[in-house]
Amino acid sequence: MMIASNIYKGLLWVALITILLLSLLPVSSPMLELFSWQDKVHHFVAHGALCFLAIRSYGDSHSIWTIGFSLVAFGLGLEIAQSITGYRFGDPLDVVANSLGIVTVATMHLVQQRNP
Repeated sequence: MMIASNIYKGLLWVALITILLLSLLPVSSPMLELFSWQDKVHHFVAHGALCFLAIRSYGDSHSIWTIGFSLVAFGLGLEIAQSITGYRFGDPLDVVANSLGIVTVATMHLVQQRNP
């Protein structure tokens, strides 16, 4: 069953706003850490999911490069914004994890397009 593009667009914008808010709100208590790179895995998965939703929403009208660059810029912007809040800290490794999630999903999409 194909999900309509408008549903993907709605999910994408809800996800973008949610990630924006979660990234900029103060953290009240530390998250239970099961392993040392858990935060980076969260970044990888969240931004990979954004990429998937963006491709499904706008992949017919925008190139994979435009989508990927826009999402990397969004992730970088979040880290910069965190660094100026006074209560959050920007982390260059978060930008790397975000970007790797985006590149992984974009690459999987391109491979799937070439090998249907």
